[in-house]
Amino acid sequence: MKLEILEHLPERESKENPLLFIHGANHGAWCWKENFLPYFCALGYPSYAVSLRGHGKSEGRDQLNTFSLSDYLEDILEVMASFRDKPVLVGHSMGGALVQKILHLSPEKMKAAVLMASVPPNGMLRDVWRLRLVNIREVIQINLFKDARVRASYTARLFFSEELPVEKRVALLKLLQPESARVRKELLGRIVPGPISPVVPVLVLGSGKDSLFPEKTTLYTGKAFKTMPVIFPQGSHDMMLDPQWRSVAEEIVAFLQLISKGDQGK
Repeated sequence: MKLEILEHLPERESKENPLLFIHGANHGAWCWKENFLPYFCALGYPSYAVSLRGHGKSEGRDQLNTFSLSDYLEDILEVMASFRDKPVLVGHSMGGALVQKILHLSPEKMKAAVLMASVPPNGMLRDVWRLRLVNIREVIQINLFKDARVRASYTARLFFSEELPVEKRVALLKLLQPESARVRKELLGRIVPGPISPVVPVLVLGSGKDSLFPEKTTLYTGKAFKTMPVIFPQGSHDMMLDPQWRSVAEEIVAFLQLISKGDQGK
């Protein structure tokens, strides 16, 4: 299946490991295009973003509801196999769940992992129920009365910072798409078995104003991967599109530089 792959490559040959950015549910490679891809490329990192099958401009939109997490894993592993050097995988939300699965199944194929506002390793069932209970009035209006305006407002609040201009949020909403019903169900259950013993460096990032995966969830994910997560108190779920995106990117750069120093000391 033909996949959309966005790439930003440094003008000069780089000695840095490639970065592969993996989007979350309802998104595509487009979410990395505006900020993260050019930023990391400018720092000398070969930067790639893939649209999983059925997403963005990749093939398979008409078969979307038949796809599973295993299908998405196949897409990522296919892209990884095209690299000369082991990539650093950067996964957002559902993309974070997929990175966790590769950490569990094929850690030897990757250099390091970054989990951004990620689905926790025990799945998102608890977060989904919390979200529905906290927003019960809107959930009823959306599901029972099919209120499109309420749906748009609710979705924008789930993903995007309220500090973004209204026109920007409206434009981003138009880029969102449906997610595989099969995948949505799979994400409710445990992502990887515990206890977890990561064999490559893992960075866990979260946002204080993330309605989907709040600080408590991010702290749980960090503890599961035996690392202290970095929380951006004013950040939203879509960290790469947040007004604070540069602070998030800088934290990732610091992580990458630490790994590089460790390699040089060997």
